[in-house]
Parts: sequence; structure tokens; C-alpha cells
Amino acid sequence: MQTNTGPRLIRKKDFVISLSLAIIALLLGSWGVIQVLIFGNHGELTSYVPWGLWVGVYVYLVWLEVGMILSYFICRRFLKVEGLKHLGPVVMLAAISALIGALFAIGMDLGHPFRFWKAYFQPQSGSLMTWMIWLHTLYLFILVGELWAYKKGREFVDKWEIYLNFLTYISIPFGIMLIAVIGGLFGVVAARPFWNASVLPLMFFIASLVAGLGLLTILHFLFSPTRGTPQYRETAEVMGRLFLGAMVIGAIASMANGLVIAYPNVPAYAEGLRLVLFGPYWWTIWIVHLGFGLLIPLLLLSFLRKKLVAIAIATSSYVLAFTMVPVNIIIPGLAYPMPAMEGLRDAFHHHKLSFVYAPGLVEWLVVVFAVGLSLFIFSIGYRYIIEPYFIEHRHDFIQ
Repeated sequence: MQTNTGPRLIRKKDFVISLSLAIIALLLGSWGVIQVLIFGNHGELTSYVPWGLWVGVYVYLVWLEVGMILSYFICRRFLKVEGLKHLGPVVMLAAISALIGALFAIGMDLGHPFRFWKAYFQPQSGSLMTWMIWLHTLYLFILVGELWAYKKGREFVDKWEIYLNFLTYISIPFGIMLIAVIGGLFGVVAARPFWNASVLPLMFFIASLVAGLGLLTILHFLFSPTRGTPQYRETAEVMGRLFLGAMVIGAIASMANGLVIAYPNVPAYAEGLRLVLFGPYWWTIWIVHLGFGLLIPLLLLSFLRKKLVAIAIATSSYVLAFTMVPVNIIIPGLAYPMPAMEGLRDAFHHHKLSFVYAPGLVEWLVVVFAVGLSLFIFSIGYRYIIEPYFIEHRHDFIQ
């Protein structure tokens, strides 16, 4: 095979490195998976804090993949960012990889993961959990169909382009519904006032769009086949400006939501916000998210907006620091008793009857396995689907 088809087309060395990292992560994380599936060890989760790191990772990955798809659709169809045209299959593959990793993480959180089939064969139509599972399944099939359409596009141009456009347009409402259902799953829990708000699905949607746009920009930097052309730089600068605006909108929305909770100072609501801002893990919000995830990207994109390195660092910093957001929504919502049940804290004493939670080794190992699984799928898919697609379409973007 010739290697002179372009600087971003054939990436054998990258494939070997990414596949090796994926296998190492799978091997390391397998011990945590064994602990969960065979010994029923769910780490440091307690009866009072039954949702922790795994649910946070699940929400984070779903936000990324749905937001990335929606951002790609908006940038391509409405904002006409032409430099993203050939990134479509990479976006679909990244979304599939993230979705499978998310489903694995949330599957490990189930008390009886081997009973997942009941959601398909014995569904409860009034349950948001049932809707979430069905939407995930349908959405996964749609993404796989879109990726397959990209692969087959040149062989059956008319048929597969129509098929691709159809799947693209139906994937958008499915993605929006999925985010809304996940937000609603938290928002309808009346026993948890920190979550119980009609605005939560909208906040999830905004967070998903901003994070997804950041990941889309990173994918452009890493995998765009137009690298080395003027269009590559132009697209990166456009994405940087769009991301700066999206960050500002997201920050304003988050601030407004926090003020609505803080101003009335109703204890049942305000305690969760207090735990986020000043609790044991205050540094995750002030240093990681607001510092590395917001302040640094804002400064870089405001004063170095023409520098590609600055745009890449800003988007990467935001996406990595954004991991703290779902965790800081989920855990503080559980880590305190309701005012009417304050005595519950001291009524019984057991290590599983505690409102104090920090992820244990088993939980981290399962996350490592989930990340390794996503990376493994992406590595294989890129090597055997994306590279042939880029080579076949090289005349569209190689001068």
C-alpha cells in the first residue's frame, strides 16, 4: 500500500499505539470487572449514595457523544463549516465508541447486570429508565447505520447518500430525546431536591452541546484529512470562535441555575449546592472545572484565538475538566439526608450506611476497562473503516 496519499490518511503507527493502550487498559480493568460480576463488589457505594463514579462516567460519555453529533449537524447543515465535511465517519465512530463505553459503565452499576434483558422483554412503559434503555439501543443502531453508509457511499452513491441523509436527520431528535430523558431521570426524583427541577433536562442539553463541540474540535485537530491545507487552519479558527461563544452561554446558564438554588436558601435545595462549592471535593469545581475547564480556555480563546495550539489546548482542557461536572451533579444530590431525616445519619452505624463517598479501586478499574473498550473499538474502526474511506475519497481533499 502506498503511503504518499496524504499526511492524515494512513496511520499505522498510531493504530499500534492506540490498540496497545486499549489492550493494557482492558487487562488492568478486567480485575475490577471480575470483582463486580463474580463477587458483587460495587466499591465504596453505600445504601445512601448508590450512584457514584460509574453513573458520572456514563453521563459524561453520553453528553460527549450526543453533543458531538448535534454539534456536527449544526456546524455542517446550518453554519456551513465546510472543513468538517469529511470528518463525518470519524464523528460517527467516536460516538459509537463513547456510547458503548457509557453503556458498559452504567451496566456495571446495576445490582444485577445479567438481568438487562428484562428491560427489552418485560418493559415498563411508564419508566424513564425503560425509555432510556430503548433510546440508547435505537440510537446505537442509527449511528452504526450512518457509519456503514459512509463506508458504502462510493459504491452505491444514490442509494447510500439518501440512506445517510435519512439516518442523519432521524438521529438528531433521538439524540435530543436521549439527553432529555437522562435529565428527566434525575429531575423527577422528588426525594432529591437538588435534582428535582424542570430545568435539569435543559441544563443537560446545554452541557452536552458545549462539551460535544469541544470534542468535535479536538477530532478536527487529530483526524481531519485536510491537515496541511488552508482550509484546515480556517476551520480550526472557526471552531475556536464557536466554542468560545458556547462556553460563555454554558457558563451563564450554569450561573443562573446556581443562583436560583442559592437565593431562596431552602435547606433541602441549598445543601447540595453547598457540598459542590465548599464540600470535601471543592477543588473539583473551583480548580479543575472552573480553573482548567473554564478560565484557561476563556483566556486562550480570547487572546490567542489565531493560534492553533491555543485552540487545541483550550478545547482539550475543557473536555478533560468537564469530567467533574456530572460527578458534581450526581454525588452532592445524594450525599446528605433530607432535613426531616437528619437523625438518619446517626441512627445506624455501618460502613455501607454512610453519606460520605469517594470512589474505590474497583470503581476506578471498571472505568479504566470502559475507556479501554471505547479506545479498542475506535482503534479497530479507524484502521479498517476510516482509513479506507479517506483513501477512497482522497481526491476530494488532497490537492
